[in-house]
Amino acid sequence: MKPLAIKALGIIAGLTSLSLQAADVEIKGQYARAVPAVSTNSAAFLTITNKGKADVKLVSADSDIADRVELHGHKHEGNMMRMFKLDDLDLPAGKTEALESGGSHIMLMGLKKAMKAGDEIDITLHFSDGDAVDVKVPVKDLSHQTKDTAHGSKKDSKMDHGSMDHSTMKH
Repeated sequence: MKPLAIKALGIIAGLTSLSLQAADVEIKGQYARAVPAVSTNSAAFLTITNKGKADVKLVSADSDIADRVELHGHKHEGNMMRMFKLDDLDLPAGKTEALESGGSHIMLMGLKKAMKAGDEIDITLHFSDGDAVDVKVPVKDLSHQTKDTAHGSKKDSKMDHGSMDHSTMKH
């Protein structure tokens, strides 16, 4: 075989292994929070299962809907819930990681257009192994639901978050 043909076979083999890596990560339950047209930020949530034999990390995400897309986490400090940027998110082999309200999530900042219930947005997830996965994310109205973290169930919420002071959030 000629050297060029051998090189081409190597490239094809490499592309085949990349497509197999994509099958090792399963994304389920994705949704993004609908926000009023005046809002500049929203969040997306999903579950990622690493079906592979090697640990990987979710290292970033991007979307055309926002100027910036960041991985975020929450932690309690005293009586306050603080949000912070994550550099990455560990995805151990064979394990599932839930990105959910009140925990790790994908923050969409500097929205370029309104996110209304019934819309669908595209988010690309980037992993430490060089893989990228495009995800279609439905936008849902969650204004009347909160997660009951003690029981893992949804319930109606009468709380008005629009009047809350978010200035103490750390980014």
